[in-house]
Amino acid sequence: MIQRIQTVYLFSAAIVAFILLFISIGTLQGEAGFYTYTPFTVKVIHTDMKIASTVFNGLLLIGSSLLSLITILFFKKRKLQVRLINVNMIVILAALFCMLIVYPKWIFPYNEDLKGTILNFNFVILISLFVALGLYLAKKAILKDEALVRSTERLR
Repeated sequence: MIQRIQTVYLFSAAIVAFILLFISIGTLQGEAGFYTYTPFTVKVIHTDMKIASTVFNGLLLIGSSLLSLITILFFKKRKLQVRLINVNMIVILAALFCMLIVYPKWIFPYNEDLKGTILNFNFVILISLFVALGLYLAKKAILKDEALVRSTERLR
């Protein structure tokens, strides 16, 4: 049913992933100034001058949020829900991988404006773990429901 606890976990994971789209991932400090690292761009602080595009982070967060909401709609198909949650866990881990490693280590050093900058992460990385925790708890609750249904079918 849609009023199960896993719905609350999935909805909270979707909301947190959506909120992450509007929070700065970190700040880059360089010789030329300070830059803001967001899920979609790297901008000079206090201006709208775009230095680099980080759209892939934003797309992964949007995908995670939408996948959580879509998973809620399949409340009658618990096995499919578990598979979608597994895919969603991979998507959110890919987003964390991109935020922490791909852009700072492999993309930013090759940008002329961002060479030699130091990246200071905000609390966004910790908030991203709440998405993964919500997905884990939802999967655990779904598997518990599935075990309960199987046990009642055995009694027949």
